[in-house]
Amino acid sequence: MNIEPLKRVNLITGQNNTGKTGVLEALVMLLCESDPAHQNQKTRHSLPYLFRSSGGDSNENYWKWLFNNKDLGQIVHIKAALNSFSESAFEIQLLSPEKEKNSVRLDKTGQQMKAESVGGISYYRLGDQRNADLRTAVFSTIPTDPTQDAAEYQRVILKRRKKQVEKLLREIEPRLESVEALRIGNPNQSPPPLIYADLGLSEMIPVTQLGQGFNRLLDIYSEIVVEDAKVLLIDEIENGLHYSVMPVIWKGLFLAAKEFDVQIFATTHSWECILAADKAARENGNYDLALIRLDRVKEDIKATVMDEKSLCTAKELHWEMR
Repeated sequence: MNIEPLKRVNLITGQNNTGKTGVLEALVMLLCESDPAHQNQKTRHSLPYLFRSSGGDSNENYWKWLFNNKDLGQIVHIKAALNSFSESAFEIQLLSPEKEKNSVRLDKTGQQMKAESVGGISYYRLGDQRNADLRTAVFSTIPTDPTQDAAEYQRVILKRRKKQVEKLLREIEPRLESVEALRIGNPNQSPPPLIYADLGLSEMIPVTQLGQGFNRLLDIYSEIVVEDAKVLLIDEIENGLHYSVMPVIWKGLFLAAKEFDVQIFATTHSWECILAADKAARENGNYDLALIRLDRVKEDIKATVMDEKSLCTAKELHWEMR
């Protein structure tokens, strides 16, 4: 499957079992750190649990299924190019350990490469990714922990990016004066920190009492700032959110894409989510949204990329795009 051209914001849609989450997983394999001890960042080793419920033997129930029909005799290629005019391309080649024994890969100097491993499979990383700033933030459908969110926001404060995050959130909630991570309660019991917002009320209010859209964007902004992420992956972006919140979410995401110079990949099943993304892209001035529709054609997956004009036609003719 080939997906191009990509835009600053890329929304992936399609029926069940067409590989929407698989596209995000391929990006994790390609872009994320390989070191499982790398703290505070998602790594390739996190994959079985990032987007799916993976129980039992993760090697048998997840890693081997990265190969189509669990055919370990094939080699999987995950490739990317920085832009259509650049020769700076890089890729991951996945293969089974047995296949790796009979495979030889040479680097650009002609030296034999040593395969790395993740789960129960081996892989080679080819090409030069060192000049690309592709640090990645990942958001799944798994609810976040408010205490962990507060710890993340404390790192935002430490990095002196608090005012930047508050400025973006103020576009969504104009009453906002400040956002703080505070420990409220009996100091002898060492209460965990929680995030509070100053909305000009008699007291600061826990952000858990604010709308889901505000909390989702606060999580996203904090992670981008803390990790200096340049790629944002969001699975089922509408999950747990009322459709009326989607315009707020997409307005915030386009603001983040511009403010932090981030490229976004998100999946959805929701027509309301598609419409909200399209509206936000139009209001952003520079239409920088690609709608990527995945369809199963026999045993293959076909990707159709829709731009502003083709999406407008789809809306007028009421085509099914979810």
